[in-house]
Amino acid sequence: MNTLLRLSGWILTLFLASASSKPIGSPVPRYFQRDLTTPADITSEQVQKDLGSLISNTSLIFGSSSDAWANATDRWNYYSKPNIQAVIQVGQESDIAKVVKYCNENSIEFLAYSRGHGMTTTLAQMKGGVEINLSQLTDVTIQPGNKTAILQGGAYADKILNTLLPQGYTAVLGANGCVGFGGLSLGGGLGRLQGQYGLVSDNVISMNVVLANGSTVTVNENSHSDLFWAMRGAGHNFGIVTQFKIRIFPVNGPTWHYHSYVWRQDKLEAVFNALNDLQGVGKLPAKMGASLGQISINSSVSTTEAVISWTFAYDGSGNEAETLLAAFNKIPAIVNQQGDVSYPELLVVQETNSASASCSSQRYIGASANMQTYNVTTQRLLYNLFNKNVALQPDFGANARLYYEGFSSIGSQAIDAASTAYPHRDEYLPAYFITAVPEGKEDAARQWAYASRDMWNQGQPNRRPTTYVNFAAGDESLEMIYGPEPWRLEKLRKLKAKYDPNNSFRWFNPIIPPN
Repeated sequence: MNTLLRLSGWILTLFLASASSKPIGSPVPRYFQRDLTTPADITSEQVQKDLGSLISNTSLIFGSSSDAWANATDRWNYYSKPNIQAVIQVGQESDIAKVVKYCNENSIEFLAYSRGHGMTTTLAQMKGGVEINLSQLTDVTIQPGNKTAILQGGAYADKILNTLLPQGYTAVLGANGCVGFGGLSLGGGLGRLQGQYGLVSDNVISMNVVLANGSTVTVNENSHSDLFWAMRGAGHNFGIVTQFKIRIFPVNGPTWHYHSYVWRQDKLEAVFNALNDLQGVGKLPAKMGASLGQISINSSVSTTEAVISWTFAYDGSGNEAETLLAAFNKIPAIVNQQGDVSYPELLVVQETNSASASCSSQRYIGASANMQTYNVTTQRLLYNLFNKNVALQPDFGANARLYYEGFSSIGSQAIDAASTAYPHRDEYLPAYFITAVPEGKEDAARQWAYASRDMWNQGQPNRRPTTYVNFAAGDESLEMIYGPEPWRLEKLRKLKAKYDPNNSFRWFNPIIPPN
């Protein structure tokens, strides 16, 4: 199992942000008039002096000399990090608005931080400011009636599951236990239960949001409904969510069935043809919660030829699952493991639990694409390129992966595509190249990543290239990330001018670039 899915921490997602602000009368949005500039001499001591008495006594303010600094600023991908000068680890939800107001009054940039996931290079465009750290705000509370739960803004999958599962409930979350709910949901949110219940964001009922101007509003279908539309798919651009109200569901049963395989390269065509037969075009059965794979080096098999690893997760009995997987069982595999396990154990066997390599911090470089089905010829070309570059780049080739994600989209397709800002309901198969990169090898890794992305897109010549916002590398066009339909970006830009006219939230694949 050590070769299986070490890097599915992509699901995920990212730091927390979301917003809404009151209409501004000026006909020219102020982000065209000026930019905030963080004072070069800002220090944590000065922030403590100015702000310490205004926020709760459970809040912490510290700088890089603190023992808490490394953990508080750690990111899943530390290749492209924001330049943080002080951390404000808030102790209460109400502290967030006070911090934002303080930053505005003192021309200090700010960035919300939940769990520190995210791949995009746009984060590095933040050249100084404070991190609003939500790691103390992780409470999860089941509401009367057992149909909803309240999550604080820093809640993450493990904490949510540890609260819900003992009571017989679950929620639509990402695949990894370490990923924060906030950043994941603001980008849409892919996961094992979306075939049954829709995207993570489809199951958000309401949010408490701190706007760019420091005010706090409730955002849902009846309050700031235009912003509620934007928050579900492009929310990183609009504010900081301090609290979510989400739907929860009774668990279907005590166990999930998993089946994991490893094949040699000569089985590639058979595997991808079987995947296309199983998945169709957006037809992966609702309870087949995950079809996750990778092409990578397994040194116990070969140091020069990559293997194909795949793992499936089914929310039901082994007999039902194995009927669906019959074609894969006919393809001779060098690893063939299956079983029935609890959901927390499923994360362990699929290597997406918090202790797995997929949740570890590295200097990652990657690039991604979306597909509806697999072009088998293209997968062979990608495989050949992969082996070629493993030989050319021994310093990091052994850590590289072509990663494939397939979650049932039956539930997410049932939601009107125009009802939220998430633009990719007909993109069923995200894929990405990713590798941990040593110093000095960045250009070579980037070329490999971009070449892989280009191949995936060239394999579907009649479709426009797209990228899931939570997987974006940072060089993509806005149309690729937020949708090619002109009305989507037009609507997002109008909402940006309304709710964040100073473009305060501009560090994560921004609708309005920093400059």
